[in-house]
Amino acid sequence: MARGGGLAPSPSRCSGKRRRPRPDPSLRLLQKARGGERMRARASPGARGGDTAGHGLLGILDRLWKEGHGDWTQLPPDLLTTIFGELEILDLLHSGAVCTSWHSAYSTFRRLRLPSPKQPPCLLYASAACGPDAASLHFPSTSATFRTPEPPLRFGSLQLAGSGHGWPVAADEVSNLHLLNPITGGHVALPPITEMRGVESSLDDEGDLAYTFTDFSAPAEEDPFSLPAVEARETMYHRAVLSCSPSAGSACVVLLIHMPLAELSFARVGDERWTALAECTGLQRRNFHSNAAYNAADGLFYVLSYDGSMHTLDLNGPSPVATKIIPGSKFDQPFSSYLVQTPWGDLLQAWRFRKYLSELNTTELRLYKVDAHGQKLVKVDSVGDHALFLGYNGSMCLPIKDFPWLRPNCAYITNDSFEYIMCCKSSKREIGVWSIQNQNLHNLGGTSPPWLNWPTPIWIVPSLL
Repeated sequence: MARGGGLAPSPSRCSGKRRRPRPDPSLRLLQKARGGERMRARASPGARGGDTAGHGLLGILDRLWKEGHGDWTQLPPDLLTTIFGELEILDLLHSGAVCTSWHSAYSTFRRLRLPSPKQPPCLLYASAACGPDAASLHFPSTSATFRTPEPPLRFGSLQLAGSGHGWPVAADEVSNLHLLNPITGGHVALPPITEMRGVESSLDDEGDLAYTFTDFSAPAEEDPFSLPAVEARETMYHRAVLSCSPSAGSACVVLLIHMPLAELSFARVGDERWTALAECTGLQRRNFHSNAAYNAADGLFYVLSYDGSMHTLDLNGPSPVATKIIPGSKFDQPFSSYLVQTPWGDLLQAWRFRKYLSELNTTELRLYKVDAHGQKLVKVDSVGDHALFLGYNGSMCLPIKDFPWLRPNCAYITNDSFEYIMCCKSSKREIGVWSIQNQNLHNLGGTSPPWLNWPTPIWIVPSLL
């Protein structure tokens, strides 16, 4: 199960004299509620300005304020937990530090594992200002930054391989994988690298830790090869995809695309070893898998290969079963490819083409709808009033109505070429907003972004679970 005591803001003590607290937190909360209600009202097709008066969070706070209940330290605990359930992560964390009564309500909210609203994606990165071993979050919705709790592992020593449900997947200095929650400090260790098929630990000529890799599909004359542990950390893991939050325990499955030849293994939280998928029915070795996504609606993983072909992967029964649903494509092969589940039910392939000049830059982004019934890809020119998030993260397609600060028909991208990241650690990372219509990039972070180039920044959706 996930470990970590969670983030506990330090409350400001409230005196027994019922003195009025500094007004800023209350006003900020009221303004936040007003802003959220107005954005939701604008996003709703039939909404009118007066429809929300007296209802929801805005109505509650407006009535309290107008009736003179300025001392919000005396709000009933059940009302506070209701209010907390409407806040974004940063506001929720700050609210838990207002005073002892709010902190107590915050602790109750956390203990009951109550749901939060849809949280805006943020960028997880290392910052020179906070030290390379600390982690920070950048929220494009407000341009706010937040330093996370002390991570259980030195953040600057990690290689990121994926993220999902608020939990990045990272390899440590000896190439073992971990699941981390940067908001709560939660930590889950996955099976070590030596519990993968064909991997054994050894020592190199200088006595340092190394790993020997055997490719069982290679010709008999090919010998095993070895890599120092630190190089294995940077080259072993291509992608990691989660089925759900690791806080769900063994229900959480981690699907891994890894060396050699972008093959597949999986493990459940709590497993002692990785299970190789090379022998699955319908899944051949040397398929050169490029990405994957999990569909909670049908309980299947969808696996994409570099040639555009796709398989479904059912890991729910006693034996894994793979089924081919899309043959290989004759189109130009992209530098990176992604699978994106849309809110309207379509599954998209996103093809990202790049060119290396002085840096690795995106030159084109193509979208294709997966027609599993017709076993073909259909070109798509737009995602309309939605935005994509592409990179090492689990790919996302988010509606503008839920996140009005997003740019419609755009893709928020980060650099996810592990070859470029490994070979050019000091080179600038491509992080920005790609216009699908105009096929150009608007950089995030300005000319001097706060993030370091290593570990490469990654999108996450912050979670308290």
